[in-house]
Amino acid sequence: MRASLQRWINDADTARHLRHFQFAQLPIDLSRIDNRLDDYYISLVGELFSNLRAPDVSNADWAQLGNAFLQFSIETTQEQLRDRGISKEDAALFASAAFYFGDFPASACLAMRQSSRPEDAGSLRAACFDFLARPATLESELARAIQAELKEGAIGQFAARVAAAEAQASAALEDGPEAWIVARLLSRLLARFRNTNLRAVLPNGSHPFWTPLVHSLADRQPSTWEFFPSQIQAIQGGLLANNDSYAMQMPTGAGKTTLCETLLYWHLHSRPGDAAILLVPFRSLASELRGTLVRRLNQMGLPARCAYGGTVPTGDEVHGLEQLRAMVATPESLSGILSADPAFARRISLVICDEGHLLDGGGRGIGLELLLARMKSRAEHPPRFVFVSAIVPNIEEINAWLGGNESTVIRSTYRPAVAEYALLQPDGKGAGIAVRLEMHPHEAQERQFTITNFLNRESFTFNNPHTNRLNTYAFGSVKTQAVAAARKVLPMGTTAIFAANKRGNQGAVGLAEELVEQLARPLPLPAPLAYANQDTLQRCIAYLEGEYGNAWIGAQVVRHGAVLHHGDIPQETREVLEGLIRDATVRLVICTSTLAEGVNLPIRSLVLYSVQRQSRTGQPDPMLARDIKNLVGRAGRAGANTKGLVICANPRQWHLVRRVADQVAGEPVRGSLRGLIERLGIVLAQQGIALNNELLEQVEAVHPVTDGVDSTLIDLISEEVGEEAFVARARELAEQTFAAQQLPQGQADLLRNVFELRARRLIGLRPTGQLAWVRDTGAKVRLLTSVERDLLPARANWQAAVDPLDDDLRTVILEWAWTHADLREAVVQTFRPEGDDSALAKPTFFEVVRRWMAGASFLEISEQLQVDMDKLLAVHTRVINFALQTLVEQGISLITRRLRADGLEIAAGVSTFTEQLRFGAPNLPARVLAAGGVRHRKAYVALGTAIVQLGAVPDVATIRTQAREALRQHVDGWRAYLGELVYANTLQDLS
Repeated sequence: MRASLQRWINDADTARHLRHFQFAQLPIDLSRIDNRLDDYYISLVGELFSNLRAPDVSNADWAQLGNAFLQFSIETTQEQLRDRGISKEDAALFASAAFYFGDFPASACLAMRQSSRPEDAGSLRAACFDFLARPATLESELARAIQAELKEGAIGQFAARVAAAEAQASAALEDGPEAWIVARLLSRLLARFRNTNLRAVLPNGSHPFWTPLVHSLADRQPSTWEFFPSQIQAIQGGLLANNDSYAMQMPTGAGKTTLCETLLYWHLHSRPGDAAILLVPFRSLASELRGTLVRRLNQMGLPARCAYGGTVPTGDEVHGLEQLRAMVATPESLSGILSADPAFARRISLVICDEGHLLDGGGRGIGLELLLARMKSRAEHPPRFVFVSAIVPNIEEINAWLGGNESTVIRSTYRPAVAEYALLQPDGKGAGIAVRLEMHPHEAQERQFTITNFLNRESFTFNNPHTNRLNTYAFGSVKTQAVAAARKVLPMGTTAIFAANKRGNQGAVGLAEELVEQLARPLPLPAPLAYANQDTLQRCIAYLEGEYGNAWIGAQVVRHGAVLHHGDIPQETREVLEGLIRDATVRLVICTSTLAEGVNLPIRSLVLYSVQRQSRTGQPDPMLARDIKNLVGRAGRAGANTKGLVICANPRQWHLVRRVADQVAGEPVRGSLRGLIERLGIVLAQQGIALNNELLEQVEAVHPVTDGVDSTLIDLISEEVGEEAFVARARELAEQTFAAQQLPQGQADLLRNVFELRARRLIGLRPTGQLAWVRDTGAKVRLLTSVERDLLPARANWQAAVDPLDDDLRTVILEWAWTHADLREAVVQTFRPEGDDSALAKPTFFEVVRRWMAGASFLEISEQLQVDMDKLLAVHTRVINFALQTLVEQGISLITRRLRADGLEIAAGVSTFTEQLRFGAPNLPARVLAAGGVRHRKAYVALGTAIVQLGAVPDVATIRTQAREALRQHVDGWRAYLGELVYANTLQDLS
């Protein structure tokens, strides 16, 4: 790009930001932007057509040009345009075309939709509009024909259409410049489309094999007609054409989900009878994919489902696996399903591992690595692996581990929306502080510019209504400046403020409190409520206050038109809050890394308050560069924004963010298994102790390895194999881990010894029949002794009829669970009692569990037990829903098998205790509704109770029907009790 035009674009961008930030007057040196709009516009048009003749224009230059034209289309007034003879429709067309030529089709669609549809449906301009904007109804005959040819595979017609368009452009020279410009653009658009359309990229793309997938993509809104460059690179790199394992590094938002959908379609239609797995690390991502990817696969005739419950699969999760073709699952859920149904495990011939960098994710990472090693070691026809991550620099190593080769690594740097970086830089002291915003501080000098007085004393001066005097809100802290900066950029679009910690003054909760404090004063900063959809927001406010009380900081923030989002908030509520952001009901969100973990939301600007976590010792722990990269990838989403803005609020942490801005390679992924084995080796050497099974089962720190190795080995044991042969096989299996490929000889031997010890432990269970118990239930082997010694004798008669809410039953199970150090530690970390004494927290924790199982709401539990709401939510999410749930479901499943071995059946009330604990559902109808997909606990508890109160024994087969009819017959009563939001969602769930 010409240097003079680059400066002009920078100045226009500066002026644009100043207007967004509500500066009353532009500096004198920027006034020429408004005074010479026509010259600026002509220069942009000249650059556009000059680029069409140039062979090597960068995507970044095309994106800059597209955004410059878009500024005219969106932000320049009709009066300014009319006075200078500039057409808003032309500006939108040029913006859209520039984005399309730069390989940004989603931004092209967004830009074209800023224009109105041409009145003459038969004109070339209408063809351009429909081709780029992809409206639900195409009016242009040319666009309809192109879409129909794409959907039906008649791509041989595209070459003729390109030739016809080029001829039409030549002929248009006779009609004048306006006709020629539109014809010329259309011919170049079609020429590019000929190479990037879905059929052109797919192997043998015109074949009817692809028709259902192409129809699915083209019938969405907005319609998808072509692949992104990152997707093209992967497909042309052989992802579909061969059976080798692949590893792909693709930035966030580069189209991984659609690429995975294409791969699943290809693989499963090519291999009737096989099954494929998409592994995702978090329940939130699995839940999101349930409504998108899973639904679309089912619509294309590929039976698919999600599994993201506990480690012991439910009946619904294992029912009908023989018909299932695709499953989206978390590693924990899949591990249990593989143990419960070996036949399904053998059918799996493709495993896609999304967000694969989580191999470094502590215990979860160990479980993932051993799960992959488990499937990789399958003797006959191991599955093909496709490892996907946005941020793994050493992806070649992982690819080689999973069976790939040098030609099966795909690296893409393509982002469908450009990311810009900025830095808050305070000057001065005390009330005289002025904060400037430095744009593009990491780029070449010609790209940089500064917005002075972005924040200053005037930004925080307000009239105190009590004294009628001017006051100044203290604004010297980074936290205050971060929240104010987020408010300042709100006019640009949805904004997120990120904190590395959840709770405390320096966490997301502290940011939320700061926002509420600021909004309690009439500061001259944009208020989130001014950008919120009030009608939708009121329903959410009523829901949050009913669930958590009006004093909860999450409810306070929503009342002000913002959202607080972190991992301790229950899943049903997170989905409600994510819906507010996704639907643009609110524009401001305060979050932790939960929004970086795969959930796709349209964030325009991201303010990084802190990229350092506070450890329990109080020392700062900088985030890894690769994690920051994953986070900032959320700024600017395809189809929602043409670019994203990332603001570093703390200059002292800019060096951490700059590495990402400069595209420096992040830290390599080594895997948590390797790290744990290294630490174990050091401890054994320092303390001079030998490794044995007692240590592996009793020391909490090594439980992830113990449990993962056990589940990996269990499937390999058969009745015929002898002990030494099995031990040898276990040592071979240890070699299949990623850790084994990296560890030095001594530590690799330690890893093999762990596998050998666990192999001998497992083979020793075979004569007693206990091996079958753990294989069938997916329970942890280390729990066997505890269940046999402590839990089983704690109740005289496990087969005697009992209510799941029986106090004695619950006390027995909770007392047994309390003997496990990992549960006690989880309680201590959340309750944080004085001196970290778990005994002080025990009575409160037991009572929380009792009330939860009885159906009490979070608000009722919090008020009745005087437990802080944030602390209660942490206990629910981290302890009840994870640590306790896992222990209970596995303990009860082992007792069930133990009794069955003696010809006895465990009481129904005991077996349903697990579901009662999981859902907090106090009766059978409530449990059925919860397990059947009713997302809101208030609804399934109330509906279940209403059905029970009818007096008759509930018929499981008709419970959903009864609940649905109750909602429809007594609309006013249920609406008043549940609230509008819960009522509408529940009616949808039951339909």
